[in-house]
Amino acid sequence: MDDLTALRAAFDGTDPAADARPTPEARQRARVEAIARLKEHETMTRPLWKRVPVLVAGAATAALAVGAGVIVLPGDDHVGIPLAYAAQPEPIEVTGGDPVDGTERLTELADIAAERGAAPGEGDVAFVSTSDVQLHRLTANAGDEDPPESYGYRFVPYDRTGWEAPNGDVRRDSDPKPPLEAGGAEADHEWFLEQGSESYEDTLHESLVWPADLPTDTEGMLEVLADYGEGPEDESLPALTNAVDRLYESRPLSGSEEAAVQRVLTEVADVSYLGSATDSLGREGELFSFEVEDEGLVTEVRYMYDAEDGALLYRDATLLEEAPEYGDAADFGLEYPLLTEQVGFVWSGWVGAIGERP
Repeated sequence: MDDLTALRAAFDGTDPAADARPTPEARQRARVEAIARLKEHETMTRPLWKRVPVLVAGAATAALAVGAGVIVLPGDDHVGIPLAYAAQPEPIEVTGGDPVDGTERLTELADIAAERGAAPGEGDVAFVSTSDVQLHRLTANAGDEDPPESYGYRFVPYDRTGWEAPNGDVRRDSDPKPPLEAGGAEADHEWFLEQGSESYEDTLHESLVWPADLPTDTEGMLEVLADYGEGPEDESLPALTNAVDRLYESRPLSGSEEAAVQRVLTEVADVSYLGSATDSLGREGELFSFEVEDEGLVTEVRYMYDAEDGALLYRDATLLEEAPEYGDAADFGLEYPLLTEQVGFVWSGWVGAIGERP
């Protein structure tokens, strides 16, 4: 059974978005989360982790188009997110005046990063740990021939850890943290914290394996980012932004490699410098932003770098606009601008084997 057939079967003919077209990032995140949430249902005949992470449009994508969403299946099955997980996180604190052109300042940080040296640790297995908050938007459609849809949302905090070997072998651990606010039944919290923790191992498709030696020049890094994933090279801003995010989440960078990424951003995006900021882990840095438009979605992406060594500390994404086929924030009791993701990078470096910690 292929991915499309499995998802259509899971939704039992109640797909409200059969013609929706997801962004590349939404497709990748949707497929990963959909498989994780659906793998225990009888309609899934085998694990699908061995397949290339591409998800066709449909109800799953509509529910998952913002952040790492969770599907609500027919019958109001909430698939393990208790009502208590509903607090909306505060935007990180920013100190400064009006945004200014960030090209010069980010280029200066790239010069600083280039002097940083190699990524920490020893070995050839990449290790990255993050602390993040994800928005899960849920849509239920079940019952009669033309049933009404119901909507809900949750902001769920996670600790995540990932390993990636040179041959593409990976392990990803995801552990939900206690809720951001009190509420709901205590048993719901206990159930989610127990059931929500996930660990999976896989071998990536060769198109998703980063080169052993990343380029340190701007043109070379641009080529690597544009070539990420299946299909022809794509130098569009949405594709490059997605590749940059995946790179940071799966690979430690030397100073010169990070400098190359920063210089790529100054060339392909209209980068603004927002000022000094304090992230969700209490760390100070310099915050940059740019907008990404892709097939009906407009998102503000922000990166916060350490002023001392140019290392990425934090990123977030805020949805500014979305086309009707993706939904409306008001349906979920939310409004734009809508913060959908906050990621704090705790530590990245090299270790000797998958599962080994620094």
